[in-house]
Amino acid sequence: MEPRLLSGKAAAAYCSVTLNTWSKWVTAGLMPKPVIGRRWDKRAIDQMLDKLSGIEAPSGPAEEENPFEKWMREDAMRRGGT
Repeated sequence: MEPRLLSGKAAAAYCSVTLNTWSKWVTAGLMPKPVIGRRWDKRAIDQMLDKLSGIEAPSGPAEEENPFEKWMREDAMRRGGT
């Protein structure tokens, strides 16, 4: 299993940059601050990279929609409802 928390060195390697560049990115706010001591959350890094790349995570009610609710919504749309 891959670890979710990364050291600064591992986070830099994950982003294919030097540790010095990683530190500059964190200081500039381009990457998240460490969450536990000197460990970075891999998911937070991915979210920041997505944001920098223009990829936005879905938000709103659709995010919490369960499969049945999705089916009901799509069925209503197929039938001409809202």
